[in-house]
Amino acid sequence: MIKAKDSVALDKLFFTSGDEIFKFNDNVEIHLDKARSKDFYKLLDNITHTGNHSGPTKWSKRLSLNEDSWSNIFNSLKTVCKENKLREFHFKFIHRIIVTKRELLKFGIKNDEECLYCGQSDSIEHTSIECTLTKTFVSNVLQWFDSTNACRITPPTAEILFGVFGNSHDKKTTGKFNYTILFMRHYLYSNKINEKSISLKEFVQKVEHKYRLGSIN
Repeated sequence: MIKAKDSVALDKLFFTSGDEIFKFNDNVEIHLDKARSKDFYKLLDNITHTGNHSGPTKWSKRLSLNEDSWSNIFNSLKTVCKENKLREFHFKFIHRIIVTKRELLKFGIKNDEECLYCGQSDSIEHTSIECTLTKTFVSNVLQWFDSTNACRITPPTAEILFGVFGNSHDKKTTGKFNYTILFMRHYLYSNKINEKSISLKEFVQKVEHKYRLGSIN
């Protein structure tokens, strides 16, 4: 692996050898089979994020996100939580470099691209916002959060995916909500990719444990 020094521009950055390569932009390629958290943090620390990268551009077409929105989203990479695993997932999700059954079918790992939970064609959007089971689960999580935190947050799709920004709620509640939403997306994704069922009770137990550990920035 070639590492870029802090004083050197990332004109050419290749993480490891491998067959599955994601072209992050004109100058950076990520080898998905071997890249680790530290590789993504190298990007986070050295690359100026804009909404012009391929992943954010695709999200913007669907969600009508502007540059101000993307600035908030990119800034949240460093502030949403203390957990490296979740921050890595958040980075990959923003840039659409997480795999679903659609990608696994292309890689020859799966025999179909049917969603584990509803049988429809799988994708990043389907896993996150389109699947009927996902929609029900997200609604239940939002109701639980409002009830336990004595608030009422009704986020549109973009905020369910990337978090709430602005002054609609106090800073502590907003930070807790954004962490919970990120943890929820990771819970949904990891359970689905590992072919496990999802449960609100299990999710609540896991996220409350994280609260007690002080995982929120």
